[in-house]
Amino acid sequence: MNERWLVIGTDERMRFLAKQLSTNDRTVYYKNTAVWDEALNKVALELHPTEIVLPIQPLSIQVEELLGIRQAQFFAGKYTEQWKQFTQNKRVHFYLEDETFIWKNAALTAESFLAHLYKEKVNVQHKTIVITGFGRVAKMLALFLTRLNAKVIIAVRSDTQKAEAIAFGYKGIELNEKNHMHADFLINTIPTNWLTKNYDAWTARPIYDVASSPGCLHDMKLSQYELLPALPGKYFPQAAANLLYETILELRKEETNA
Repeated sequence: MNERWLVIGTDERMRFLAKQLSTNDRTVYYKNTAVWDEALNKVALELHPTEIVLPIQPLSIQVEELLGIRQAQFFAGKYTEQWKQFTQNKRVHFYLEDETFIWKNAALTAESFLAHLYKEKVNVQHKTIVITGFGRVAKMLALFLTRLNAKVIIAVRSDTQKAEAIAFGYKGIELNEKNHMHADFLINTIPTNWLTKNYDAWTARPIYDVASSPGCLHDMKLSQYELLPALPGKYFPQAAANLLYETILELRKEETNA
């Protein structure tokens, strides 16, 4: 059977992914959009896709029904309750739950962050840098930065993560309103709105937010704050597409073997 793929998303990696997926046995259509609307329903009705690849951030659904998806299985990043409802009887593969993808994407995010700093003519050597959170992205950022002779401080609320950071050789501190330290800049990796006005002492430096939108700010605007979502797709879209391509094909292979 000829495979019919529908790849959706405004991220540049999705366009590269569509090109990589294209073979003699596959018909691939790429739609540059952040919404599932009537126009996308029309595309799906004409294509009748067997596979649909959604971007990491869920599309906004602006129709009452998703048309043309009867034969489709989905590959998705993050999902909303609305998407769960619209695809409740469909096979959905979540590439953000694949450990290999998560770690490789974290490394690519860290490298992309460095690319962003260098683009802005900001160096890291011998700088003191606070990273909030100690998940996969934070771990890769800390590794990259220390290799460039930066001093890394990990600020977390979890005693377990603090102990883990210290075991890795970083300085670990508790993330609270009063416990701030001198640093040249701060990198947030925590995907919650924790940065309130009570954290004034933490805002006296540039803040780069690599967590998912809407970022860490809570009812505040800061001129020294920069939200940087989806960095791999902006700085290394082809490498990001390669990673997504490998993950999607592996997820299909695992299902077939099962």
